[in-house]
Amino acid sequence: MALNIKEREDKLYDFEFGKIPNTQAERIAYILGKKKDNQKFNEMIVKEGKRIKRIKRYKVSFTLWKIVKPSARPRVNTQGAYINMYVPRAAANGAYFELFYKDSKLPYIDTPCELNIKIYEKTPTSFSIKNTVLAELGLIRPWKRTGDFDNYAKTIADCMQHGMLADDALVVDSHVSLYYSIKPHADIEVIYMKEFP
Repeated sequence: MALNIKEREDKLYDFEFGKIPNTQAERIAYILGKKKDNQKFNEMIVKEGKRIKRIKRYKVSFTLWKIVKPSARPRVNTQGAYINMYVPRAAANGAYFELFYKDSKLPYIDTPCELNIKIYEKTPTSFSIKNTVLAELGLIRPWKRTGDFDNYAKTIADCMQHGMLADDALVVDSHVSLYYSIKPHADIEVIYMKEFP
């Protein structure tokens, strides 16, 4: 009998990773093997870990006073014999951010970083005054929204590559929050390392 997709995936995963323990402590012991009892080697790991933790981190915050839309799905455009892939609004968003970056004196980031984003969608005009105030306070959130939260993060990260961020692969941690406001905007916080670990 043929395996379903989950059974097939589980079997392949177990074949490659089944012998590796599940808990972090057991995985570290597994990695160390015979070296787990080598005091000098373990002291070296602790020393290097402390060095990485001591790397100075900087925090920069800024606000984009504009309507931030979630990243759209890639589209295909054919011209003659050529196929061109593009993401709607990506070029315009990048051009906007490039000018914003030049005017804002933001740092250039080429080290690992954390990206925290608060997207404020336009408060629906159908809201009562009471609900509009509650939304502005962050108590009523966009539960039924026009885009997925991860697509908002993609829009911001892609924009930031136009001057501020060397590569969005440097983002190792991210948090995205969605709110309503009568003045749509995005609050962005970047926490970045002074140097590569």
